[in-house]
Amino acid sequence: MQVKIKLEIKELVYDIQNKTYLTGRSRGDGKNYRQVALMQANNDDENLNQIMRSISNALARVSTELSEALTLDELSANNTLQLSDEPVQLLLTMPDNFNPSATGSIAASIHQYVVAYATSEWFMITNKPDTDDYSRLAGQSLEMLRESLCKRVRPSRKHLNAAQD
Repeated sequence: MQVKIKLEIKELVYDIQNKTYLTGRSRGDGKNYRQVALMQANNDDENLNQIMRSISNALARVSTELSEALTLDELSANNTLQLSDEPVQLLLTMPDNFNPSATGSIAASIHQYVVAYATSEWFMITNKPDTDDYSRLAGQSLEMLRESLCKRVRPSRKHLNAAQD
């Protein structure tokens, strides 16, 4: 069974920027304006470069997690920073008893992992106290991805007959 997952880079970047904005805003005490401003990622080149590098690192980890099911068109890799808004598409080859209702959970788990991982890396630079919270969220998202990949449908005679045809 082929499962296609499409991740919009713009959505990942926006979610990271939104989380850093909201976290920064919540850390404001009326005196630490500069610290709060530096926590909040934006589209300045140095900010966007760091975010995109973190997204690339997170996607590499996701590829490792999906390695048994991931279908690749080519076998090449490099360390060039991807600054494109082109969506990332993952094609998974799943067993015939894979439960398709888990597809949305796979996509959501990957999105959540990438965002939490990148936000954790961002805060490692700009606000160390929040790093652990986002690292923990990334780990939980990865665990949800693993669980979703293992969802199967209950066997039935209809399913068995369809497989024999």
